[in-house]
Parts: sequence; structure tokens; C-alpha cells
Amino acid sequence: MSFETKAQEFAVALKKTKEYQDLEAAQARIKLDPFAQELIADLEQTQQKIYQAQVQGQPVDKEIQQFQLLQQKAMNNAALKQLFAAQENFGKIMEQANNIITRELFG
Repeated sequence: MSFETKAQEFAVALKKTKEYQDLEAAQARIKLDPFAQELIADLEQTQQKIYQAQVQGQPVDKEIQQFQLLQQKAMNNAALKQLFAAQENFGKIMEQANNIITRELFG
């Protein structure tokens, strides 16, 4: 059996997990919440501003405060809170999978 086939089987198995299904549901919920979408866009834009300012050696205090305020708003949004939790849980099973692969490769 080829490597690609095993990888496809792994992806199919992942899609059947509760963690993946919860993540899909949370992402679908975000699509129905324009305020959550706007918050995500604002967070990403502010994060990019912080990165660019840091690269250029500019102060980022104002942007960091703005980012923290946006984070607070995001954590008060039920849809985003659900998404963040689902992302964390899915990340945990991906980490478990990575640990198994690493253990098998390197003993």
C-alpha cells in the first residue's frame, strides 16, 4: 500500500473524529455570524500591523493594546469562543498523531 493511500486513509479517519466534526461545525457557525467574521478580520489585520512594525523596529504598544481589546471582544463572542475551543481540541489530536508518527520514525 502506498504512502499516499495511507495518508488519505488517515485524513478520512480524522474527518470522523468528534474534534474534526466540532471544528467544522464551529467554522460553519462563524460563516453565519458577520460580527465574528469582522472580529477575525480585525484580529488578523492588527496582528499583521504588529508584525510589520516589529520588523521595521517601530513601537507596537498601540497595536498591542488594540489587539488585546479585540481578543477580549472575540472571547465574549459565543461563536468565536466555540471556534477557539474546537481548534484547540483538534490541535490536540493532531499533536497526538504527530507524536505517534515521530515515535514510529525515531523509536
